[in-house]
Amino acid sequence: MPDCVAFAKDITQMTSSHPSNNLSPVRCNVCGGTSTGFGATEVLRKYRVRYFRCSVCGFIQTESPYWLDEAYSSAIARQDVGIMWRNLMNCERTSAVLKLLYPRVTRCLDFGAGHGVLVRLMRDRGFDFSWSDLHATNDYARGFEHQDGTTYEFLTAFELLEHLVDPITALGQLMRLSDNVFVSTCLVPEPAPALGDWWYYMPTSGQHVSFYTTESLRLLAAKFGRYLLSVGDYHLFSKRPKSRLLYQMANRHRIALAINLVRRRRSLMMSDFEESTQ
Repeated sequence: MPDCVAFAKDITQMTSSHPSNNLSPVRCNVCGGTSTGFGATEVLRKYRVRYFRCSVCGFIQTESPYWLDEAYSSAIARQDVGIMWRNLMNCERTSAVLKLLYPRVTRCLDFGAGHGVLVRLMRDRGFDFSWSDLHATNDYARGFEHQDGTTYEFLTAFELLEHLVDPITALGQLMRLSDNVFVSTCLVPEPAPALGDWWYYMPTSGQHVSFYTTESLRLLAAKFGRYLLSVGDYHLFSKRPKSRLLYQMANRHRIALAINLVRRRRSLMMSDFEESTQ
């Protein structure tokens, strides 16, 4: 099945011509409302790209991103210097969320998993995670790749939403893989910063094309019949309601560390090793 980069490249028509600075309104990719011109900036240090903001849900999107093949010439953007730190933080939060809200869950998937660092960390923590990423090579979780037709009790997709050209189509596929989808993305501050005033736009990488507000996530959750819990940059779409208090606790770093220290699971490291030698 298509993966995060395939979703990001899901463009109706690729074109080599560069757009003008016309900022005529477009349709919002989340709610279908009217998105008006928000500004333009240089992407990949060469393309003048228009950005639009929805008057209904506040979602910000670029024009149709004709530059994605070039932006994804490498699976990990050069600007992503925090990737290892983020994997460690994601491991702590995910472990705490699972222990507090999903203590009986076993089968999990990291979608858009990159080179497999988080999958390996979670398996070392005792959680049966699988790997899925069409664009990156699986260097750290070999043998635990997603198999077509498999569904999961819990799915993580960190730093994915901002890459999606068509959030509804892409999230629909994630929701079919699991009833519980745990994602991370930075929300647009209020008031929305200008294109040169917020680091998360990351125009030099060319990979961030969608920027969400709490309202846009709420509308997406409602569209897929999910409940939404959101704390900072971490957002949980769940089929059934979950405790907001427990979710908030799991997303406080110090509390998550304490939870993970006390509620340990048996690591899968040795069993994974034995399986790899058979």
